[in-house]
Amino acid sequence: MSAWTRREFIRQSMLATAGIALVSCSDDESEPITESPGMLTGKGSNKKVIVIGAGLSGLVAAYELKRAGHEVVILEARNRIGGRVLTLRSPFSDEHSAEAGAARIPPDHNLTLGYADHFDLDLDPFYPRSGSFVDYIDGNRTLISTNDFLDGRPWPGSVLHKEYQKIRGGSNKLPYAFAEFLEAEIKLNTPAKTVTQTSNGVVVRSPELGVFKGDRVLCSVPIPVLNRIFFEPELSQEKVTARLGGYRYAPSTRVFLQFKKRFWESENLNGWGNSDWPEEIWQPTWDRDGPRGIIMSYLRWDRAEEMNLLTNESRISQLADRWENIFPGVIDNLESGTSHAWALEKWSGGAWASPSAEQYDALQSHIGKAEGRIHFAGDHASDYSGWMQGALASGLRAAKEIHESD
Repeated sequence: MSAWTRREFIRQSMLATAGIALVSCSDDESEPITESPGMLTGKGSNKKVIVIGAGLSGLVAAYELKRAGHEVVILEARNRIGGRVLTLRSPFSDEHSAEAGAARIPPDHNLTLGYADHFDLDLDPFYPRSGSFVDYIDGNRTLISTNDFLDGRPWPGSVLHKEYQKIRGGSNKLPYAFAEFLEAEIKLNTPAKTVTQTSNGVVVRSPELGVFKGDRVLCSVPIPVLNRIFFEPELSQEKVTARLGGYRYAPSTRVFLQFKKRFWESENLNGWGNSDWPEEIWQPTWDRDGPRGIIMSYLRWDRAEEMNLLTNESRISQLADRWENIFPGVIDNLESGTSHAWALEKWSGGAWASPSAEQYDALQSHIGKAEGRIHFAGDHASDYSGWMQGALASGLRAAKEIHESD
């Protein structure tokens, strides 16, 4: 199969996921191949679109809308782009990095893989291919062989460990690839304060940069952040219920320890495993050369909330003390550490939407619905909550709505 045939096959699958029609290049054989997984087709009236939030869903929507001829401006409350796709590079040494947010990519997440291909981003196995993994339960440490671990799953129903991939150099290379095309349109440190909708347009006000007028608004912020924006007229009762806490978000905290050498390798350990705390234990730069190494703790729910009550220094100290039983030598080799708690972040309010069954049944179908000239996106408004795939799919769905609107 030729490279173009493979690419077109992948693209057919991706566009089906996003609900977007294919465009044919057969009429002009000289046209350069500039297609993207979510390319918008057809020609409607050009619009001025205000995108609230420079996370992955807002960026992909703005990217495809701009490529289709629309005028976009992106208002981001933070001093960075990417939302919950966040690769930490500081305070680590020797160009090491670790993911505070989105990290692993399953093989069926065709939009994530497709945009990585579109931007020529390299992919690597997420889990290491050598060394023993650790399982620490009830004070007992058990070693798991590489093959046995890779043939297992991180949770029931998941794909096998060996099928996950990661973006080489960090997940945030994906949002920054979108942002390179959108640099002039992105306004950082610019939170939206009010969104006023009229019969012929929308007005977004920010206390930092003033007034933005447009034809459509795409609101791509997490549901808890909707509570920081005043909408006139008010949103539907379902969205109001959700944003006032009626749509649960999962707390997740990650703690990262940097070591002056990879002392665990003396036991043929690879720095990965699980414990009954419970936690996942990752060595994110297992495939990087050099003496230093990082091991991180990925905590959710009750354990994350317990960690959130501590200072950053106390989180590091507590983790190092506990890990001395899992990786003897932690305290002697520890150089530095940091942590990230999504539930405590002002512009996130949690790591991902995880509604109860009752909340899901009552509200999920309303979360992504457009209301007049206001459209909504984010992984919470998709079938892939908590994944880059969900952010991309919902962003493309909203972009298509805007593109095809009158």
